[in-house]
Amino acid sequence: MTTAFIEFLARHNAIRFGEFMLKSGRLSPYFIDLGVLTSGSTIAELGKYYASKIHESFGTGFDVVFGPSYKGIPLAISATIALQANHSIEKKWLFDRKEMKLHGADANSLFVGSQGIDEGAKVVIVDDVFTTGGTKVEAISKLEKSLKAEVIGIVIAVDRLEIGRRRAATIEFSEDSGIPVHPITNINAIFDHLRNREVDKKIFVPDKLYHSYQEYMDKYGK
Repeated sequence: MTTAFIEFLARHNAIRFGEFMLKSGRLSPYFIDLGVLTSGSTIAELGKYYASKIHESFGTGFDVVFGPSYKGIPLAISATIALQANHSIEKKWLFDRKEMKLHGADANSLFVGSQGIDEGAKVVIVDDVFTTGGTKVEAISKLEKSLKAEVIGIVIAVDRLEIGRRRAATIEFSEDSGIPVHPITNINAIFDHLRNREVDKKIFVPDKLYHSYQEYMDKYGK
């Protein structure tokens, strides 16, 4: 599944190569952007990869798939559809609002999809990448405080394998929070698989780019 997922990302430009300034201030030789997967077929395929990883990691032992606004919204919805269609697992999706709604049947709610979710519900968060984990901490806090939910794990598309305070950010996060992070793939696997490999008659990672990536990881990688 991993190599098929990598080629899926490359084929649809959900991973781009060049120079990209990140929120962290680091200049990266690649950028993950699942937001380009906007067609019915591509978001359906993406959902299948997430659903497979969720099923592999948690079985049926969860209640809700939560996607942080905004990019996490289609991830949560497509994953729950694929869980039902491909694994016969019926679960709820949920996402948060950037601002609290003050009118209507769900006035004063910070979430969309929270109706019928019981206190103590077990939640799996889905997101695109993991760099430092800052946005994940915010999401966990909101779920625990507002819904009294229990976050049991996080599934991401790509682990950037970058250093946190002292060691790998995903390891530090899991140790600090007690919440495991399950990537579908990681950036080393992506570069190693795509190096000088043709995907749809195109080489995405020639040697020069691969060496730039190695220099980046020597500086920021775990």
